[in-house]
Amino acid sequence: MDVSQYLEIFIDETAEHIQSLSDNIMALENEPEDHDVINEIFRAAHSLKGMAGTMGFKRMQHLTHDMENVFQEVRNDKIKVNGDIIDVLFQCLDAIEGYLNIIKETSDEGTNDNEGIITALNGILKGDAAPAPKEAAKEEPDAGQEAAKEGGYEKKFLTLTLSEDDREHLKNAEDSGKVLFGFTVYVHKDCLLKAARAFLVFKAVEEFGEILVYHPSVQDIEDEKFELEFSFFASSDEEGADKFISAAKAVSEIDEVLCEQLKYETLIENHSGKEAEEEKQALEQNVPAPVPAAAPAKEDQAKTSGTSAAKGKPINKPVANRTVRVDIEKLDALMNQVSELIIAKNSLVSISSSDSGDGTQSQSFRDQIEYLERITTSLHESVMKARMVPIESVVAKFPRMIRDLSRKLDKKMELFMSGEDTELDRTVVDQIGDPLQHLLRNSADHGLESAELRKERGKPEVGSITLKAYQEGNNVVIEVGDDGNGIDTETVKQKAIERGLVTPEQAESLSQKEIIDFLFMPSFSMAKKITDVSGRGVGLDVVKSNIETLGGDVEVKSKLGEGSTFTVRLPLTLAIIQALLVEVHHELFAIALGSIITIEDVSVSDIKYVQAEEVINLRGNVIPLIRLNQILDIEEPEVAPESLTVVIVNKGEKQAGLVVDNLLGQQEIVIKSLGKFISNSKIISGATILGDGEIALILDVNTLM
Repeated sequence: MDVSQYLEIFIDETAEHIQSLSDNIMALENEPEDHDVINEIFRAAHSLKGMAGTMGFKRMQHLTHDMENVFQEVRNDKIKVNGDIIDVLFQCLDAIEGYLNIIKETSDEGTNDNEGIITALNGILKGDAAPAPKEAAKEEPDAGQEAAKEGGYEKKFLTLTLSEDDREHLKNAEDSGKVLFGFTVYVHKDCLLKAARAFLVFKAVEEFGEILVYHPSVQDIEDEKFELEFSFFASSDEEGADKFISAAKAVSEIDEVLCEQLKYETLIENHSGKEAEEEKQALEQNVPAPVPAAAPAKEDQAKTSGTSAAKGKPINKPVANRTVRVDIEKLDALMNQVSELIIAKNSLVSISSSDSGDGTQSQSFRDQIEYLERITTSLHESVMKARMVPIESVVAKFPRMIRDLSRKLDKKMELFMSGEDTELDRTVVDQIGDPLQHLLRNSADHGLESAELRKERGKPEVGSITLKAYQEGNNVVIEVGDDGNGIDTETVKQKAIERGLVTPEQAESLSQKEIIDFLFMPSFSMAKKITDVSGRGVGLDVVKSNIETLGGDVEVKSKLGEGSTFTVRLPLTLAIIQALLVEVHHELFAIALGSIITIEDVSVSDIKYVQAEEVINLRGNVIPLIRLNQILDIEEPEVAPESLTVVIVNKGEKQAGLVVDNLLGQQEIVIKSLGKFISNSKIISGATILGDGEIALILDVNTLM
């Protein structure tokens, strides 16, 4: 069975199960007796095992099966959860995530058997726990296992009770000239995926006929609500059971297939009597309708569609993170807007094809253009809502990370998060994870003091790290803070002097913010020793560059002895923005509206100089001027104007004035990448194509400033 078509779904759902397990194992560590959490963990582990087995990832399946065994014993109160068990379980999650990462790259799970982790899991079962599952199973062997041991397989289809509907299906088939067959299939006792094997048997049988009656029902088989055998009746155009038996036995982990050709009259004689009447009512309430038998196993069946890849073709490498789950109401709104757009288009086509010659067309045409503009704007908003996802998908992994850092650094710490439901464009969410991870590790390693030092300072022994997200205008703000030591600006200043970044004299006049900015320089590290957590001079410079690549900025506020807060501002979306179009000596440029504070006409006589740099005094604020024609290497106008048009922009708390020649108005623009061949200019963040076909370059205000 070709399962390559389900690979991307498998990747998405496995990531969700890993996150669910991580969250619940964290909760279990705090409340080891919470059976709701234990049950949730067991269900997620069971689903992971089933999905891995269905896809043929045996190593991942083996690991999750052993993990499930441990949870089974915890659920039965035979094993008590402690810190060591939690550590092993988290190692399991890391190993599963490792498999998932390899699958994303190669469509295969790799060759790592993770024997050490599997040994540790089995050690948990053999150590303080009660007898392992295999020993417990010996006490009450089921009928299927006994039959398998003795070789006494039974034709269970001969003793089934048939409902009226079942009989009708069989009678109609025989009346139409079909031959009837009864089947009982026995699954191997160690089979991990009974449902998947059953559906593969159904698929094999339906190569030669049609399945009419299932026992148990298809839903029960899908939910694995059966022992080691299941039965069904089928019809075929040809006589002979051998072809069915051979096809079904070709499915792996099938011990025996019993099949017999039947006549309807004989079948009814075997299935009549008092017992049939007593069970009739109960059975009629669970009569399954025949369904396509070759359905995939439970995890994929309800969520997938489409045709499988042709046999013999290699599995295409999956593209990770290409799916977004969208609320159905958002999609409904999107569909309505598209419908309106089509109506508007049809109106325009109608008007253009019926020129009355009396001038009425132009007014109607303008009206429809305005209507079309409203619809497209509304459509854009709907599309953007569909692209928005909560940042919860990124931040959900951080509590586990802080827990691991707490043990590794031997510091007591706790993470408090809020605003996880704040939404960002999917492209931004996918790239913000690493910068936030750097900031949190920085707080844990550099920010928080040791428990002894915190005690001396009268602070709680457990350090607090906070991650807060909220929307502010067209931006999302994410704050990462701690109640630790704060940044020692004197030490940073001395480090900057040692590295020759400033002279001692210059250092004396630096503000606190300017000193803290040194921390964002490449290879500038304050760590006293290098560890695998930090201290390699890689961290805050990466944070800054990654965030600025996303069109955002980062600021720091710190108070020595009380803690620090890093504030990250990000645009809601990177795809379509509102922008101001400006002209600099006949060249067109776009500036994101979210960066603009105001626009001023400034007289040349009002320009002042501070340290040989041009500035203006705007309502008490001294703002430096940036002459775009000089920065962009554009010719200056032949005649110097008496007044300048200045666009006041900001980056966090900093402000600057961009000098332009003309303002062309506000417009909604689609950002197009310039590609890797024109990536050397950081000042230009992209380009856009205007309505008349002209191209305008988009200025990156953060880089300019």
